[in-house]
Amino acid sequence: MIARVASDGFRDGTPNSCDGLRLDLCGEGMAMFTLGFSGLVQTETFLQSHFTAQMAGSSRIIQGLDSAAALIKDGQIIAAAAQERFDREKKSGAFPFEAIDFCLQTAGVSFSDLDSVCGNFDFGRYAIAFQEPLARQYFEECLSPRALAAHLTRRYGTPPNLVPVDHHLAHLHCALASAPFDQGLGVVMDAAGEIGSLSVFRIQAGSTQRLARYPIHQSLGVFYSLITQFLGFAFNEDEYKVMGLASFGDADRYAEFFTDAIRLHPEGRIEIPCLEMNSDFGERLFFTASMRAIEKGLGFGGAEAPVEQKADVSAALQRRFTQAVMHICAHFAERENLHDLLLSGGCAENCMTAGAMRTDGRFGRIHVGYASGDDGTALGAAAARSFAMGQPVRIPQGMPFFGPAPQLDPAMTAASRHGLRATTFASERAMLQAAAAEVAEDRIVALCNGPMEYGARALGNRSLLALPSSAANKERINLAIKKRQNYRPFAPAVTAEAAHLYFDLAAGETYPYMTMLTHVRPEHIGRLPAITHVDGTARVQTVDREHNPSFYYLLTQLGERTGVPVVLNTSYNVNHQPIVCTEEEAVTTFVEMGIDALYIAGARISRQTDP
Repeated sequence: MIARVASDGFRDGTPNSCDGLRLDLCGEGMAMFTLGFSGLVQTETFLQSHFTAQMAGSSRIIQGLDSAAALIKDGQIIAAAAQERFDREKKSGAFPFEAIDFCLQTAGVSFSDLDSVCGNFDFGRYAIAFQEPLARQYFEECLSPRALAAHLTRRYGTPPNLVPVDHHLAHLHCALASAPFDQGLGVVMDAAGEIGSLSVFRIQAGSTQRLARYPIHQSLGVFYSLITQFLGFAFNEDEYKVMGLASFGDADRYAEFFTDAIRLHPEGRIEIPCLEMNSDFGERLFFTASMRAIEKGLGFGGAEAPVEQKADVSAALQRRFTQAVMHICAHFAERENLHDLLLSGGCAENCMTAGAMRTDGRFGRIHVGYASGDDGTALGAAAARSFAMGQPVRIPQGMPFFGPAPQLDPAMTAASRHGLRATTFASERAMLQAAAAEVAEDRIVALCNGPMEYGARALGNRSLLALPSSAANKERINLAIKKRQNYRPFAPAVTAEAAHLYFDLAAGETYPYMTMLTHVRPEHIGRLPAITHVDGTARVQTVDREHNPSFYYLLTQLGERTGVPVVLNTSYNVNHQPIVCTEEEAVTTFVEMGIDALYIAGARISRQTDP
């Protein structure tokens, strides 16, 4: 069953396809290809030309970053990847043409074969909100469905059947695809999606219903990012640094400021006064009045503050942020009598908040998907369309291995070009056994094996692996290898059946996407110092035989050698670079990092002087 939108391919100001769009059905029995993409048309270029000063720093306070593409055929995911993996720009805002091309090539189809092309924003329905001349120009050139359709047509020569999808609905469906339940409360939280910042949904088998939408001037995500910027970090990029610092700080020191800055009201309502202070188009885009209010309220220069003071601000922010999220989720869960909770959107990547909500105990299962950022909305947009067509995407607990896979010949060629030693294995298992043996000897290795992960986390296919029992590995990887702040924690990967032995989890409780914070059991903290944060927590990844068999095998081999089936698992990239994608990138990153070995596509690559 194939659905097509209006013949002109775009719908300025009409209802969203998944919120009531009339579907014209044709081609019964034919395969249906649905492409989803995240991204807008040259928003960075437009804003840099009109707001030079505001765009001069490292912070990018704009929508349309984390561009990506995903392709679904008859409810099955064929391919998905972020544009940053191809253009090598972290959190890329370039239109995802290379990611789209990868998806089409993987499926062996052309752009003209697509039945629907689904964007991750539906700004068309909010055209009336862009009244100021510059705001209207921004809408017409960068945000409108007409601009998107024209941009795609120029590239592929074929007008797309464009279906703009509500941004938060796209976030919801990305997470719902991998959720272990199909009914419960869905909460999408990010900085901004069109005109909203947080949406609450009732999820029932076969339908979703929006219960509430919070406007941007109540954005917990924007406020968290403004504090990130106040502390001298990058807005919409370095929030994880603030989260990492929070564990070192005194949350009471600035509690009064944050209690007043984020006000909680009955029935799940919140108020963030500083976000209501921005008047004209430029202030609303960059929250400049809000930033002035924060600087005045805290009363010191955050960027120049000592790290101890930054930690205290981070701790107070993190606690109040968590209280606000809990306030909203608890209200709607109680009102709707829903027990399972699905979290998505960029704020859902705050694992401290997710962990606190799990510990609170008022929810049953809590699910955070593998791609909660805007890159995930490419898949979510396509999945929302497929859902509306009666073909829901359902891969409960399935792994997001949807990207390119490394090949042996290009890897060997790259190794030779760099003067490296390369040896091959008779089988994948032989390679994984060798990698496990090397980690057991306290050597640090990279593993590039199988299709690349979709989302921000390395889950065993593009990973840097080390022994968790060696405390020195944390500092070595942070400072010498990944070249980042030494206070940032590392995550453990553990076999699913052993997870409850080492971490504060119930037997059978699984978190395969490294999205949940829990505590290391006290009796094992001394055995796992490299993955235990200062507060005794760890962002755990549980690995099971069915869904992630190769990485599971490596962990079992490591467990046989060390007695502990746990490994330090971090992404294979250096600071401020995307995770490696190609064989050449894997080899050059190996050379730059100075790690002990690279296991890739059935080969071990090392230096000529190494054993």
